[in-house]
Amino acid sequence: MPQAAGQHGDREFQRRGRELSGAADSDYRRRIEALYLPRLDRHRIGPQAQGWPNIFEQSVRFIAMADIGIKPDDTVLDAGCGLGDFATYLADHDFQGRYIGVDALPQMVDRARAARFADGFDVRFECADIRDDPARWGADVVVANGIFAMMTEDEARETIAALFRGCRRAVAFTSLSSWDRSENEEGFLRLDPLRTLEFCRTLTPRLLLRHEYFYSDFAIYLYRDMPDVN
Repeated sequence: MPQAAGQHGDREFQRRGRELSGAADSDYRRRIEALYLPRLDRHRIGPQAQGWPNIFEQSVRFIAMADIGIKPDDTVLDAGCGLGDFATYLADHDFQGRYIGVDALPQMVDRARAARFADGFDVRFECADIRDDPARWGADVVVANGIFAMMTEDEARETIAALFRGCRRAVAFTSLSSWDRSENEEGFLRLDPLRTLEFCRTLTPRLLLRHEYFYSDFAIYLYRDMPDVN
């Protein structure tokens, strides 16, 4: 049964998650600090401070995540939120719910907290590991925009499983694609879209793969129940 398959996949990656703790976590933190902190120091704000080449590429991915069907009164958890630019995107598109941004780098979180949002916009930023009890955030929808670049494939799968544990309704994530045959000078992780989709099937049978918005990038939506198409 699909439910049993999802439960098995989740338990397996919780077990593997525990194996990745300790030294592996420290190594991952060094990797993301080496990637993001020099960019944050150089640019301070904006897409380039978070590793995006320009605002257009960031915005296209924001649209891909929002298209999962975020409702105006949802609680949205943004895993690897960076400077919280997706909160600004939601606020500009009549979002009235609650936004929680979580990032592993305290430097990102401190700067995100300093950003100004409209009065009454429910926004919160926390420095945390998304794999650590993700359900505690109480999110209807979990989004993750390009957070796998410095991970191994096993780390990415463990993180995807954690994202799904953290949602009440749905998850949307984007990743660089192995279908992009251009030179990968920086050595970023490019996940295979079909292999990743097959892994996601161990979590839920309700899935959607998108690979049309960039040739170098893809998005996957994971749903707990049938998505609302209205």
